Amino acid sequence: MTLRSIIVDDELKSREVIKTLVESFCPEVCIVAMAEDIVGALKVIREHEPNLVFLDITLKEGDSFQILQELEEINFEIIFVTAYDEYSVKALKYSGITCLFKPLDIEELQEAVKQVVHSKTNMTTAYQMVDGILKSKFTKIPVITSKGLVFTSVKKITYIEASEAGAVIHFIDHEKVKSKRDIGEFEDVILSSQFKRIDKNVLINTAQLKPTQGNKNVLEFLNGEHIVVSKFDVSSIMPSFKK
Repeated sequence: MTLRSIIVDDELKSREVIKTLVESFCPEVCIVAMAEDIVGALKVIREHEPNLVFLDITLKEGDSFQILQELEEINFEIIFVTAYDEYSVKALKYSGITCLFKPLDIEELQEAVKQVVHSKTNMTTAYQMVDGILKSKFTKIPVITSKGLVFTSVKKITYIEASEAGAVIHFIDHEKVKSKRDIGEFEDVILSSQFKRIDKNVLINTAQLKPTQGNKNVLEFLNGEHIVVSKFDVSSIMPSFKK
C-alpha cells in the first residue's frame, strides 16, 4: 500500500529535509504535495485527498490545528512534527496522534509511518480530543462513554483507579466510567496540582477529600465515598488541608 502524503511546514528547509528523509527511508510513502501555510495546506489536502499528512504544529500565521478545524472530515492519518511544545505534545499523546520531534530521527520516522499503515485511529475524534484539551487549558479531559465522546471537568472527578482493562474514573455524582487508558495517561493530561498519585494504582483529587483526624488508612470524599490506602499515603496527602 502506497500512502499519498503531504508535508505542511512554514520553513522551506524543513519541508525539503522531511521530503528527503521520507523518500529515502519510507518507500511506502509518496509525497504528492507540500504547503507552507494554512490556505495552501487546505488547498492541497482537498485537491490530492492524501492518506497521510505531516503537519508542523507551529506555523507563522497560527498553528496547524486551524487547518484541521476547517475540514469537514479528517479522513487521513496525521504525523505531527514539532520542535517541541509541551502542552500540545501532552494532548497529542493522550489522543493517540503520532508526534515526531525536529530534527527527525530516521528510526522514529520509520516506526511512525509503520504505525500509520496499521492504524485504526479515528482522526476526527482524536482531533476533537486534542482541540478540547487545549481550548480548556487542561481543565477538561475527553472520555469516550456509551454516549460517545464527552468532555468532563477534572473538578468533577473524585479519583481514578487502575483496572485490568485500563482505569475507572469516579465522579462526584457517583457515576463511574471505564477507560482503556492507564492511569499514567490521565496523570499526564490532568495538570491540576490537586491530583495526587497513590500506590501507583490510584489518582486522587485532594480537593474532593474530607479532612480526617489521625493517620487512618481510609480516605473519605465529600460525596461520601471512601477508599482504603496505606497510612503512609494518608499522611502524605493530609497536609494539603492545612494550606
